[in-house]
Amino acid sequence: MNLNPAIKEFFRANKARAAYGIGDYAICLYWSGFSLYLLYFYTDVVGISPLMAGWIYALGIAWDAVTDPFMGYMAERTRTKMGSYRPYIFYGSVPLALSFVLLLWVPPFEGTFLFIFLLLVNLIHRTCFTVVSVPYSSLTARITDDSDERTKLTTARMLAAAAGTFSISGLAFPIVLFFGGGEEALGFVYLGLIAGFTAVAILSVTVFFVKERSFEFTKEELPSFKNVFKSVTNNYPFWIVFSAILILISTYLMFNNNLIYFTKYALNLHEYQGKILAYLSGANLAAIPIWAFLAIKLGKKNTWMLSMTLLFIGFCIFYLYPISELNELLFILVFIGFANGATGVLFWSMLPDTIEYGEWKTGIRTESSLYGFMTFAQKGAIAFAAVILGMILTNIGFEPNEVQTEQTLESLKDLMSLIPLIGVFISFVLVYFYPIDREFHKKLIDEINLRKPENV
Repeated sequence: MNLNPAIKEFFRANKARAAYGIGDYAICLYWSGFSLYLLYFYTDVVGISPLMAGWIYALGIAWDAVTDPFMGYMAERTRTKMGSYRPYIFYGSVPLALSFVLLLWVPPFEGTFLFIFLLLVNLIHRTCFTVVSVPYSSLTARITDDSDERTKLTTARMLAAAAGTFSISGLAFPIVLFFGGGEEALGFVYLGLIAGFTAVAILSVTVFFVKERSFEFTKEELPSFKNVFKSVTNNYPFWIVFSAILILISTYLMFNNNLIYFTKYALNLHEYQGKILAYLSGANLAAIPIWAFLAIKLGKKNTWMLSMTLLFIGFCIFYLYPISELNELLFILVFIGFANGATGVLFWSMLPDTIEYGEWKTGIRTESSLYGFMTFAQKGAIAFAAVILGMILTNIGFEPNEVQTEQTLESLKDLMSLIPLIGVFISFVLVYFYPIDREFHKKLIDEINLRKPENV
């Protein structure tokens, strides 16, 4: 029986969205697993000092940040029957899984040799992660040039990413304890195996069901690194999105990373940490489809400004309201989590639109290079914010596992509220000047197509 063409297109589009989106579930098993558990694994399982663990962690992130732009530059110039980006995901998924298992293995070494081994394994894992994650992120612009469709693709991706983070958060320690039988070192190896095997299977779905559009030019026709840099420099919508998200990420970290401290020391609700974090992340996850719908109806710029307005109100309530009960905290966190749910959807769907602006403006198209540069800046901003956070906590007299003074607790709440408020305000102002809406983007695509040789 022949299906109506519109029905066929519906199923084709939704298959591509689902296959692309689920890939970020796998990516976040690694990213969130690294972020949440590696320091604990180094100090409490391997048995090295927090200072040594911190150096290994920081050097791994720094290496990751540096290699991202080069990976993007290389992937953009790859031409195979599978496309430009999918081969890296396909061939890189197994080495990435194996490196994750090795990352969570306790080596039988001591002293300097132990430090060197752990650092080397960390760098290998971060390299494997870059090989897979940068081409994966770049796929959005290769799947479609329709702005609204990119929002839908990004929505599927953000939902899967949130689900991946939720899974590794909730299941990691049960896996470690169950398979380790009281020996956490063995349990972490099983965690690496299970997460790695799951990620390989999921990424294969993305590779086989997502189709890349062909580049209109050969790799020899691609611009040099100097011209790519020049193109990005002149792409002011990219710099608006770039600056808005970096400021927001850096300042929101002051709230997110201090929430456990605030819950434990200011509210004496440490036994409810799981519930508290679940409410915040759950609200974020539940909000993603709503913000995606609004982005299509209201436009990405207007939706961003609406979400920043709500996030600003949320941080004001957190700062001004004298929180003392669990339910009061949960209500405010749900409000903040809901408002913040827009940022991932909007950022990752606005970023590919700036690619067309850059091509329209300069005649130079940069995809994977731009994604690589963006992830480099993100990771650099996170690392810088983490260093600043450590300095501020020391400055306000914070002492872990000690009773905090009233002044320290007040300063902690100020840190969690005022810095994010400044970041949200700056982000709002920056995006106010963002020029690309649905009509403008359609104009960009039409004019780019008219410039192609077959249309001249």
